Amino acid sequence: MKNILFLDLDATLWLNEQIPLSASSAIFQAKHNGHKIFVNTGRTKGEGIVPLLPLKLDGYCFSAGSEIYIGDQTLIFDPLKPEDAKSMTQFMLDHKIGVSLEGSDKTYLDAINKAEFLQRIQVNPQAQAIQRFLAMPNIHQVKEEDYSQFTKLYLCNPNAVDPAIIQQAVTSDCELTMFGMDTGEITNIHHNKGTAIQDVKNYYGNEYRTIAFGDSENDLSMFEAADIAVAMGNAKPEIQKKADYVTKDIRKHGLYHAFKYFDLI
Repeated sequence: MKNILFLDLDATLWLNEQIPLSASSAIFQAKHNGHKIFVNTGRTKGEGIVPLLPLKLDGYCFSAGSEIYIGDQTLIFDPLKPEDAKSMTQFMLDHKIGVSLEGSDKTYLDAINKAEFLQRIQVNPQAQAIQRFLAMPNIHQVKEEDYSQFTKLYLCNPNAVDPAIIQQAVTSDCELTMFGMDTGEITNIHHNKGTAIQDVKNYYGNEYRTIAFGDSENDLSMFEAADIAVAMGNAKPEIQKKADYVTKDIRKHGLYHAFKYFDLI
């Protein structure tokens, strides 16, 4: 049976954008065996595409399913409505909640988020994504035309604003996901990692079995949509409980072992 494999990025495919050699080898072998490989991530295209290019994947599901590419074709691009992005951003600025406007091509961040990222880079100097964020322009430099390409808002909450207050800003076409009290994101409510799987499956006419690989809360919709859900050994226990199979830690060649277990290679 041929499969479409959907891989989360951080702590599943890579750590600090460094892909284990065993994972790269497994991907190339699986592709050679006729399986299709997609990433399925909350990152936008602009944040994730460059390090992935050497893998020559079959497609990419970015921005939690609101930005999907198959080969050179754009299957879905459904950014936030400009008026929604503007109103929610202004609310965060007014309430001292850190906010980054993340787009397919350009990303902007405010002073609170920049300060938070500066603290994180001191703890983890190898974090490539954070290094790029620190070079992004200030949110006050956003141009009107940029509002047509924003797919998510990333929030830092160092002032411990009640999530119920943050929720007040969220428009009807958007969804707030908090990761504890410290961080969160606002995305298009009509898309998630699970809908991304179904959209890709529909494109191929349901000819393939789907297998999802992930490690965190935002992978659960992907687990529910896929025929088989695989949790990394480094995933939280509550995530592992939702999976059909738990592979080894990413640091112990987790993807490679899962590919072998399911006879993909």
